[in-house]
Amino acid sequence: ANDDTQAVAWFRKAAEQGLAHAQYNLGVMYKEGRGVANDDTQAVAWFRKAAEQGLAHAQYNLGVMYKEGRGVANDDTQAVAWFRKAAEQGYEGAKAKLLALGIR
Repeated sequence: ANDDTQAVAWFRKAAEQGLAHAQYNLGVMYKEGRGVANDDTQAVAWFRKAAEQGLAHAQYNLGVMYKEGRGVANDDTQAVAWFRKAAEQGYEGAKAKLLALGIR
């Protein structure tokens, strides 16, 4: 939709200035193909920028991309590492993923 294209433009402006939430949002748009063509590699790149700034949602999503091998080679070790970072911030989805993987 046109609104998505507009959103991507604004997210990109803010993301390029280093705003973690905008980086995360831009990653979501690439992951879901909203306002831009679906591009898992771009999604991973933007999730990583936000994750490295400590954003739990981005850490979780980066973990999912590693777990599913989307935009990166499947890597359970990396997936667990990012889930753990998000879980340490109290992110419930990440805690659930770790439990599902049998990690306490």
